Amino acid sequence: MPTYVNSVQTTHELECLQDHMEELIPDCREIVGNLTELESEDIQIEALLMRACEPIIQGYCHEVADNQIDSGDLMECLIQNKHQKEMNEKCMVGVTHFQLVIMWSDGTGRGEDQVSLGCTEFIPRISIQMKDFRFSYKFKMACKEDVLKLCPNIKQKVDVVICLSTTVRNDTLQDLKEQRVSLKCRKQLRVEELEMSEDIRLEPKLYDACKTDITSICPNIPFGNAQIIECLKESKKQLSPTCHQKIFKLQETEMMDPELDYTLMRVCKQMIKRFCSDTDPKNILLCLKQNKNTETMDPKCKQMITKRQITQNTDYRLNPILRKSCKADIPKFCQTIINNARDDTELEGLVISCLKLKYADQRLSPDCEDQIRVIIQETALDYRLDPQLQMQCSEEINSLCGEEAAAQEPTGQVEECLKMNLLKIKSPGCKKEVLNMLKESKADIFVDPVLHTACALDIKHHCAAIPPGKGRQMSCLIEALQDKMVRLQPECKKRLQDRLDMWSYAAKVAPADGFSDLAMQVMSSPSKNYILSVVMVSVCVLFLGGLLCGRITKKVTRELKDR
Repeated sequence: MPTYVNSVQTTHELECLQDHMEELIPDCREIVGNLTELESEDIQIEALLMRACEPIIQGYCHEVADNQIDSGDLMECLIQNKHQKEMNEKCMVGVTHFQLVIMWSDGTGRGEDQVSLGCTEFIPRISIQMKDFRFSYKFKMACKEDVLKLCPNIKQKVDVVICLSTTVRNDTLQDLKEQRVSLKCRKQLRVEELEMSEDIRLEPKLYDACKTDITSICPNIPFGNAQIIECLKESKKQLSPTCHQKIFKLQETEMMDPELDYTLMRVCKQMIKRFCSDTDPKNILLCLKQNKNTETMDPKCKQMITKRQITQNTDYRLNPILRKSCKADIPKFCQTIINNARDDTELEGLVISCLKLKYADQRLSPDCEDQIRVIIQETALDYRLDPQLQMQCSEEINSLCGEEAAAQEPTGQVEECLKMNLLKIKSPGCKKEVLNMLKESKADIFVDPVLHTACALDIKHHCAAIPPGKGRQMSCLIEALQDKMVRLQPECKKRLQDRLDMWSYAAKVAPADGFSDLAMQVMSSPSKNYILSVVMVSVCVLFLGGLLCGRITKKVTRELKDR
């Protein structure tokens, strides 16, 4: 003990020993462990912390504070209300100490100057709470049997949380009727997961993997409020491979369970109450996306939803609904892309682009088609949601459509600008993306927002009885355009004629690769009825011509024989 606390005041001794838990002799380690568990059971042994946290306790935790057998409820309440406006600095430091056990957090505000060098050199250290699961009283009581059964050889608490969380995730994905993790443990596990998502230091493996990146990329970002994690997410392309993989896995988990996305839940807290109060927690992001363009949507929340949509569209694995709906289509049509991909690295929207092309060809399963239609509609309004378009057309967007891009309005104007400037685009990659957009719009007018807006009245007047999808309403409009008896709205007529010219150009520069692709192009064409009629007439003419030629040939042959 003198090795670590020879210059540490008595009030700091336990904290210093906690930080050196793994280096203590067995008897001392057991005693310190018991004291730490007792500390977790009842916060009231921390008189200074009680005094510092009085406003929060009275405002948010008075019911559990009055409970004589606290069992950790009070500390859990304080952690949950850590970022309330009534929280003062001393209480914040004390609560963070409980989570992280760092030396300067005794609630007195005296700081590091009273802590020995043997302890301060470890600041900030990962919480002893996260090193041994038994130290969290409520977690131990709720999950002890589950840990012994499912994670018997794991000692560190963070690994226990990951083990149990992975089991819950796998059981959920496989739609098991009975979860292997008990209900009481699942509830407490949720508390632990939410706490971990608030501060990267509470996830030791993630923190260790990203330490260097935090120092170089996020040097002035404070810990807490998930600010470091958000900084790393926004700088993914600059991260080291190890850190990047961990952040990818974190985002994959958060997309499956948006409640673990601390920043989304904090920024959109009021909007979730307004629009998604009755929504399954796992569908919160979906609910927010569906209400994103509502007039009463908070601008900051709307911006955060867009960020999460951009993330989802970089990789199908970050979109659990799409992944489930297209589980048969992805290996069927996009296996080559998956084979060339690296684990835990974004595919930059390649799989989604592959599925979008198959949507245009009408080859997807119904569930997958529904999901891809939604993605196409979203990306048609906001080019930022299409990673391949952004990557391939960045120069063209700046040079040809700079004004539309600067407006940052999700109205599809950037996409429309690229379409109208198709002949000016020199980059093969960008031209291909714009041609793909045109191909998609032929399949469904709803994925072409500019045309759909221009022709909304004409669709209502002339095509109301025509069901949407599979190019049917587009065919109806084209027939109306070609019918001299029908008068379309001027803007609809202009936009529709523009589309016909674009499709004609696209057919010239991107011809079908083979008979099957040609057949698909014909079947997905808005003018397929006309094309099929012409083909049928041509076949009939050839057939009749063949019959006539056959009769003449036969007659001539007979006459020659008679001679």
